[in-house]
Amino acid sequence: MSTKNNNQAYEQLARLSRDYGDRSRSLPAQIDVIPTKTVVCFHLLGAPVAILLEEMNELFEVPHCTRLPRVKSWVRGVANVRGKLTPIIDFASFLGGRLQASPKRQRVVLIERNGISAGLIVDDVVGMKHFRVDAYSEKRDVVPPPLARFVPGTFLNDGEYWALFRPEALFGHDDFLDVAA
Repeated sequence: MSTKNNNQAYEQLARLSRDYGDRSRSLPAQIDVIPTKTVVCFHLLGAPVAILLEEMNELFEVPHCTRLPRVKSWVRGVANVRGKLTPIIDFASFLGGRLQASPKRQRVVLIERNGISAGLIVDDVVGMKHFRVDAYSEKRDVVPPPLARFVPGTFLNDGEYWALFRPEALFGHDDFLDVAA
């Protein structure tokens, strides 16, 4: 191929690049990704509550419980959960309130920590959500007072404050561990 043909080919490619380059759109700007926390949301004492997905073990319907003698009234009893006897707790009753959802809508949130397991009965479960970490604050004045001692803060999502329930605070609380009546 001659030098003249090479120059013509190069000039044609350069012209095409200019023509189409002027009309082309640039790539979209990179969007900053804001980290999120995955939570399971439910209601308790009429308040929206969230628990981090990694801090719970399972979610299931309220099972048949065998009552135990000489325990506090908020202990519903024990149930066989995957071959393990697990105490089932009426969480609202423990907090001094009562469950508000119909029994068909109530669910058990199973939590296991340091060899202790408990199933906490809560009102209707909303489902899993992803809350932005920058939506978290230590605002607790919107949380019912009996629940506030187990809530370090809230997530603001779509104009609604979701109390972040932390099981470690509950499992470390003497009132929760003292079940004898």
